[in-house]
This record gives sequence, structure tokens and C-alpha cells, in this order.
Amino acid sequence: MKVCPLTFNAIVLALALCATDIPALAQSVPFHSNIALKSEQHVPGMLSGSARNEAPLLHSTDPGAERFIAAGKLLTGRTGGYNCTASLVAGKTPPPPNRPALILTAGHCVDDEMGSNTVIVNRPAPGGWLYTPNYFIDTTPEHHSVVVDHIVYATMKGMDLAILQLKATYGELAARGVHPLQLEPSVVSAGTPIELAHIPVIGVPEDERFLRHSLCQVSAGVTPLVEGIGPWFWVAAVPNDCKGVAGGTSGSPVFKRDGTTVIGILNTKVEPDYTGCGLGRPCEPTETGDFSREGSSYYIPVDRIARAIKDDGTIDVTWLDKGTGIQLERTKPGWISQRYEEIDGQQQPARWHLRIDDNGFDRIMYKVGSARSIDCSNATGYQGPIPAASQPFVNLGLPTQEGVFAICVLGAHTGEGVYQPATIWLRQIDDTPPTIAPVIHERGWEGEKEVIPAFSLWELVDLYIKFGALEQTDCSDRDGYRQFTRQWTRVDEKQPWRFCAYGTDQAGNAGPPVNWDYSPTRH
Repeated sequence: MKVCPLTFNAIVLALALCATDIPALAQSVPFHSNIALKSEQHVPGMLSGSARNEAPLLHSTDPGAERFIAAGKLLTGRTGGYNCTASLVAGKTPPPPNRPALILTAGHCVDDEMGSNTVIVNRPAPGGWLYTPNYFIDTTPEHHSVVVDHIVYATMKGMDLAILQLKATYGELAARGVHPLQLEPSVVSAGTPIELAHIPVIGVPEDERFLRHSLCQVSAGVTPLVEGIGPWFWVAAVPNDCKGVAGGTSGSPVFKRDGTTVIGILNTKVEPDYTGCGLGRPCEPTETGDFSREGSSYYIPVDRIARAIKDDGTIDVTWLDKGTGIQLERTKPGWISQRYEEIDGQQQPARWHLRIDDNGFDRIMYKVGSARSIDCSNATGYQGPIPAASQPFVNLGLPTQEGVFAICVLGAHTGEGVYQPATIWLRQIDDTPPTIAPVIHERGWEGEKEVIPAFSLWELVDLYIKFGALEQTDCSDRDGYRQFTRQWTRVDEKQPWRFCAYGTDQAGNAGPPVNWDYSPTRH
């Protein structure tokens, strides 16, 4: 979901698909508040018994297992304590044996603190990063790790992919029986059979943390995908029903069934214990909003990376977005709001609230559209040029209908006629209230009874409560509510008593209230 630098913006992604050795981080953190009490405590990415059977361990002697020798365990993070999966890859022709080898993984395995428009090019890898191929359960004597030397390319902008360079050559790995996989740009549709070779860790006993095999199908065609509180926006992702996906699976190679070429890299999954859209709960934007595909995993197609890998085993970054686009920052927290929001103490139509950083760009062009269908690479529809100094996006109004919207911004430097690749930011208009109410928990504490409401990420991110004598407390009346501050409330056991709670979503829409009643005679 995560790898994974341990910041709030990354916790759920880290736990869902990468893995850390700190299980306490499985506790969810709500968007506006600082704690979430869930009705069931669950570690995102737990590999259940049924999932183990659906993603069985691979043995080197299994038919066709030789196809997965290049898929290996990847340790990254600040100290090499985060688990992902990566694959040795090359171009269409065998690379020179003396060329430093390349591995392919997910971008967030490199640094999931990356913003939605961040690109990393040619950066030394931190110490402790290791890649271990041939990671079958029955080949442990052959599990020899290779040091990761360089981050050749990594991004969360538009796609979640990374290419890393090893301190070993293709020839040295070939001498150990590890040969690179080729990448294949591939168009798939619903029902296309695929398979996944991955090394899940979260929820897996230590003696079973080896290559597993999932047989799956594509659930639908390529779709844009949104996740997180930034959020990240991947312009092309493929939903699938791969099972056994858990922490450590991030970066795994996806193949067409019985194929030998990689068509995608496993990116994220929809965690079952969350609601709404947010970290651990990616959503597909529609023309009127977004929806979460229950039980789905997603992979990122490799077509753009495939074009960039040259036959000599190097990367031609000119095929990729080098991260040279204009930089924007939000002037108002959050990216989701109602159609009208509070601005300068008044309710006004929602705006983009984006400021252009002063980084040498003197003019810009832009266009706005549905995140479902906008194509920032298409020149059609751009407005401008406009002076960057005019800061046109601080007060630019949003479309008035509900939906997820993207703004594509092209920037040109002073004295240059070429515009850099588009920077993309999202905003969502959400006027639809939640349909769920908080769950109320009770406990006995020092001989007293106490109650507390539970968040439901990401549909209920703020909670409000009130309580009092049963006959005088009307939960449907919003007067008297106050924001929940994470404290248990002690029940007044001397009289009939009522506790009320309701939640709001990330746009501030209020859901239905719930009541918990106490009667001295009943208890």
C-alpha cells in the first residue's frame, strides 16, 4: 500500500503492498483526526489461509518455474528494512555481459514520500538496498544478494515504476543462472488470464516468505487510478483479481498466462477494511465521482519503461518524463471539498487553490477536465499562454458538478520556446453525504461503563458526539454536538442516558447519526 518511509502519507500503502518490520504501524490514522478505532483491528495486507492456497509457494522444480528466477526479493528504505519484489530486466536483445544489470520494481518501493509529480533520475541508492533473485523456498543455499547501486529512474507521476541499477553485471548474474526478463507493451481486456510472481511478507510466517504464484484475470480495461491524500494519480492502471497480494508484493512482475515477458508491475490493492477512497483504498475516477473496485489489485503497464530500455542495457530517459515540469503547491489544505467552501469566512464556489513556484518559468498553458478522460499529452484544449507571475490558479474556479477533476499545466522557461511535460493536480467536488454511521464501542473501566465511536476510513474521517439524559437528547438535532477528541465517554449510570455520534467525510459532508442508549434497569 507502502519500502516504505514511515510517514503518514505512506503508512497504508507501505503496509498494504510493501512490508516493514513494525507491525504497530498497521493501526490506521484518519485524515483529519489523529486516531481511528476500527470495529475490527486488522493488519492491511494480511495473507489469510484461503489466500495462501490461492497464492501457493513456488518451488524451483515446479513446471515453468524457471520463468520466475529473475523475480526476487528487494530490500529498500532508509536502512534496507522494507520489502518489495523486483525483477531483472533488459531490452529486446541480450545486453552486453559487462553492463551493470537493471531491475524493475514499483516507484513507491524507492520512496513513497514522493509527491504526485515527483521524478527521481540518477540518484545513488542508500546503503542496505539489496536484490536477491532465484527466491524459491527450495533454493535457500543459492539466495545470494546483490547490492543496489543507483536509482536510475523512479516516479509516482502518472505511473508507479522504478528502474534500479545493481553492483553486478548481466554476465555475473547469468553465471548464477539468472537471466533478464523482457518487457512487453500489451493491450488487455476483461477476462485476459494473467499470473503474478511475488514475495508477500505481511501476515506470512517467516519460513514461508518466498516466491508465490497467483493465477488471475484482468477485471476491466485500463483505467486512471487515484490513491492517497495528495493524491497520487496514475493515468493507466489495470484492475485484476490476483489473490494473496500482501505486504512485500509491490513491484512484482505480471505476465500473461504462461508467458515469459513482463506486461506490468503490481502497484496497489483495495483493502477490505476501509470505506470510501484514500490510502489503501484506491479509486477509479468516473465522469461524476469515483468508485472503489472491491477486492481488486492493480498493475501498471510497462509500455513507457519498455520503450526507454535500450539494447545496450541502458535507459534513454528522453522517452520518459524527467520531472522538469512546473512546480505547483496547494494554498489550502486538502483536495476534496463541497461545491461551496469557506473562503475568507464566507461560503464561495470551490477553487483550485494552486500557486506556481518561482522556479524560472515565465509562462504557462493549462487545461481542465475530468480525471477519467483528460489527456494531458494531447495539445488540444490548452489555454494560454499566460504569464506565470499572474498566479492564475489560486482563485481559478472548479467545475460546478460533482466529480474528480484534473488540471494539466505546461510551463516554459524564460527565453525558451519549448514547454516542459505537464504537471498534473487533482481536485474533487463531493456533495454526497456518507451513508454509514459510526460504530459505538463500550467497555468496563475501573467499575464504570464507557463508550467511544469508531472512525471508518475513508468515509468517516471526523466524528462528532453529544450525550445526555435519554428523553432530552435527540441525535437527529445537530445542536449540541462537539468534535470527538479521542476520549472515552463515561456513561451516567444514574439515569436513562443517550450517547449520539455522526461522522463527516473528507469534504465535510455529514452522515447519519447513531445512538447508544443506557437504561439502569436494562443494564
